[in-house]
Formats: sequence, C-alpha cells, structure tokens
Amino acid sequence: MTVEVRQRLRTLLEADEQIYTISALKREAKDFSYGELRREVTRREFFEPLHDFAVTFLASAGISQESSKYYGALLKFYTIFRLQRMQRATASLYLVCFAHQRFREINDNLTDAFIHLVGQYEKQAKTEAETAMQKALEDALKSLQAAGQVLGLFVDESISPELPFSAVREKAFLLLDKEQFPIVADYMRKIAFDKGTFEWAYYATLSRAFKQNLRHLFAALDFAGRIENAPLMKAVNFLQDLFKRDKSPRQVDIVDFPIDVIPKHLLRYLYVPSEKDRRRKVLEPDRYEFLVYRILRNALEAGDVFVQKSNEFRRLEDDLINDEKWKNKIALMRELNLPLLSRPIEDTLAAFHESIESLIERVNQRIDEGENKHIKLKGNGEKRRWNL
Repeated sequence: MTVEVRQRLRTLLEADEQIYTISALKREAKDFSYGELRREVTRREFFEPLHDFAVTFLASAGISQESSKYYGALLKFYTIFRLQRMQRATASLYLVCFAHQRFREINDNLTDAFIHLVGQYEKQAKTEAETAMQKALEDALKSLQAAGQVLGLFVDESISPELPFSAVREKAFLLLDKEQFPIVADYMRKIAFDKGTFEWAYYATLSRAFKQNLRHLFAALDFAGRIENAPLMKAVNFLQDLFKRDKSPRQVDIVDFPIDVIPKHLLRYLYVPSEKDRRRKVLEPDRYEFLVYRILRNALEAGDVFVQKSNEFRRLEDDLINDEKWKNKIALMRELNLPLLSRPIEDTLAAFHESIESLIERVNQRIDEGENKHIKLKGNGEKRRWNL
C-alpha cells in the first residue's frame, strides 16, 4: 500500500461514527440535485486512490470480481465499531473491495445524472422554442393589418416626393414596431419559421443552470471513445482541460476551439453576429459547450463512448478475457471443466436441434389434445385457426 492508501484506510477505521467517515461514504445520492451530486463528486475524490490501488491489488491477489463484490457488500452490514474489532488486515480487505465497487457505482450515478440533466435541458429548450415560434406566428398574423398600412405609405398621394426616406421610415415604425418587420416580412414571403433558431437562442437563458449542474459532473468523469469518435473526444478533452484549470470557454480564443465536432446542419445556430462587427459571425461559446454535452450524451446512450472505471458504461472489452490470457485458451477452458466449451460446436448444435424438435412436437400435441387450456382451436383442415 502507498502512504496515501494506508492513511485513508486508517482514517476510515479510526474515525468516529459522527464525523465524515465510512457511514457517510456508504450513503448514495437521493436525487440529481446540485447539492447531492456535489457530495457524490466529493465521495468519488476520496475513493479514487483506494480504487486505483484495488485494481492492481485484486488482480495480483487473484480475487475475482464476484468475490470482490461480496467482500465489499459486507460493509453495508458492519458498523465502524464492528470493523475496529476485526483483524486490521480483514477490515482493510473489506474496505478496499468496498472502495473499488463504490467508486464505480459513483461513476455510474454521475453518468446517469449527466445524461438525465442534458436530456432535461434539451427538452426544456425544445418546448420553449415551440412556444416562441407559435407566438412569433401569432404576432405576424396580428401585424398583417399594420403591414398593409405600411405598404399604403408608398401610394399615399399626401406624402411629398421630396420627403426624405428616413421620414417615411419613421412613419412606418409608428404603424409597425421595428422588431416585427423581419417576422412579418418572412411570413408574407412564406418563409417557414425555423424552430432551431429559437431553440439555440434559448440555451443562452439556460446557460447559467447547465454550467452549474453539468460542468462539475463532466469534469469529474473519465470518458473514452473509439477512433471514429475522435472529433468528439478532442472537444471533450479540450473542455475538460479548461474546467480543471478553472477557466471558462469565454476566456479562450475562439480559433482554439475544436470545431470538427459541430455537424454541418448546426453551424448556422452556433455562429452568431460578432458584438464588434455585426457583419461577421463568430462561434458562441455557451452554445458550443452545450452541443458537446448533447453529442456526448447521445454517444454514451449508444455505447459509442464509455466511462472508464465504471460498471454500466464500460467497454465491452472490459468484460472479456484479455489477449494475453486468451493465448492459453485451451488450458483455460479445461480449467473451467465445462463440456459445452470443449465439445465440437456441430455436436452441440445437433443436440440443441434434437431437443427443441421434441419440445415443439410436445407443444403441438398438447394443443391438439386440448391440454393447453389457454389456446382455443376453431375449424378444421386448412381453415383451422387458433387464438390465445
């Protein structure tokens, strides 16, 4: 054991029940609120050195995953006083196994929370976008009459031809608000309202909430992906590096952002007019941040990106025997003493085929003879039908 691991185990064994100790570390988050998840992140930080030690220790000691789970589960039944009365080595073993399992459970909880919250914010933005778009449509309809009066200015004989256009424009703005002109113009030209514009604009309203609730989860977890997910992982690593250095994306030059992750159809929503020059468009950092969260959520749910040191979100390969051990596959299968693995696959399939054929015959026989009371037969010959 390293000095840090030894000290943390000693802290757990020697602490009083009333202070932050094993009893507090056993506790799981009640919900996905900010306070509960912050405490879960703190527990994760405490367990991380113990987990990393446990990985190498369990492998070298030859303790299986199921045995490790069993030893760790014993902690749920023992108080700190029971642990203090055990042999130190036994108590330490239980604590190491518990830390290994609890750390991975925490990673699962934080990942579940991340997926849930991203989905919640996305749903909220889509709902608000729908409402905003409907309101814009209603406003356009209400403003049509005023738009007609504006058009009437061009044929109004009482307006002198020498009158400056700026004066005519002022008259127009008295009839129809300046902000309504683009909306009414689009409606009259039969240009459909773009719900995406409203949705991505609303993320600015949500930015404070998702920064507070998602950033600390996102920065704590260790994500990894395959080669095809390289653009996403580059963006994830970029943002995680910023947050771990307590920096905001707004403090970084826009040219440093990895933009390969942005789908082409979303470029128009993520680039907005520059405050210095309205004719030039620049990347909006808050929208970019949420886009990365959203793509990452989709990849986690699809299994394309995984969370390292996790139970539910780990790679498939983590459940397989590694290549080094698999070199001795003949010896491994012999040790397992399972005839199914050592017998030729053709023989196994033939046995299964024979078994299922006899079962199918028996099922049909029971139906024919009326033994299966759940199935009713009607008709005869080709017109015979059945229902459940």
